[in-house]
Amino acid sequence: MKSFWRFFDRLADLMAILAGVIMAFITAAICYGVVMRYFLMRPSIWVVQTSEYALLWMVFLGTTWLLRENGHVAVDIIYSHLRDRSRSFLNLITFSLAGVACAVVFFFGARYTWQCVVSGITDVRALTVPKQVVFIIIPIGSLLLCIQFFRMVWGEFFKIKPGRD
Repeated sequence: MKSFWRFFDRLADLMAILAGVIMAFITAAICYGVVMRYFLMRPSIWVVQTSEYALLWMVFLGTTWLLRENGHVAVDIIYSHLRDRSRSFLNLITFSLAGVACAVVFFFGARYTWQCVVSGITDVRALTVPKQVVFIIIPIGSLLLCIQFFRMVWGEFFKIKPGRD
């Protein structure tokens, strides 16, 4: 099981690095678009569409790593006043609900992506792109996020388990 989690963590790290590369690409593409439009009077039609898709990919590539590293924004006004056991119990509930929500997103994302594959749906704007290429990251990212949430549920379960010192 340790080898699975080692692989999972490396995959999350790799996906986070790819999300960072995509962020750099988006920044460069938007700067290029601004220069082309306002200084050279030759607007680029691909920048907005490509940046939209890249933002989607960036989010779903980076969330698993961010969750593992506890990097999400948290409001802990009440949470900080709880005892450790109560905090773990609240985490158990929150992580479970979030894992189920990610499973739902995985299901609907996979179903829609499959419909795009079967129907051959394309997005025809500045670039013609098969929609499954754009949306395949939703089921992939949400499945990995779901696994990470339930990994955290498992960890919290042992913190509140009776008989623990």
